[in-house]
Amino acid sequence: PRMNVEAIQMVYNRLQREPEARMLPLCRELNLGVLARVPLASGFLSGKYRPGHRFDPGEVRGVWFKPEEADAMLEEVERIRREEVPEGVPIGRWALAWVLRHPAVSCVIPGVKDASQVRDNAAAVELIESGHPQDC
Repeated sequence: PRMNVEAIQMVYNRLQREPEARMLPLCRELNLGVLARVPLASGFLSGKYRPGHRFDPGEVRGVWFKPEEADAMLEEVERIRREEVPEGVPIGRWALAWVLRHPAVSCVIPGVKDASQVRDNAAAVELIESGHPQDC
């Protein structure tokens, strides 16, 4: 049956890769655009937080993640920073480029709080043009 759909939106980032198993290949097969939301993993991939950081219980990360879950995610972010992110490249920029390099992804939808974050996010395209690796 023909679907009247041109694109779908899904959570996809370096920490949340579940769509790679079925959804992203299916989107490519059906020629559907993919709008990847939460590409910075709710800020975990922004570079702002380090292991041991405690989120305020009143903020969304403090509600969604228990301290031990947040620590595990931040430890994984540190491993990614050491092993995958080129020296001198901000991890947030790298994380956006990582998502954009997937052949099924049409665009990313990062959250921003100010104009400097918009500019920094836009600079992720420079990493794509320079051959940023994507494990797909």
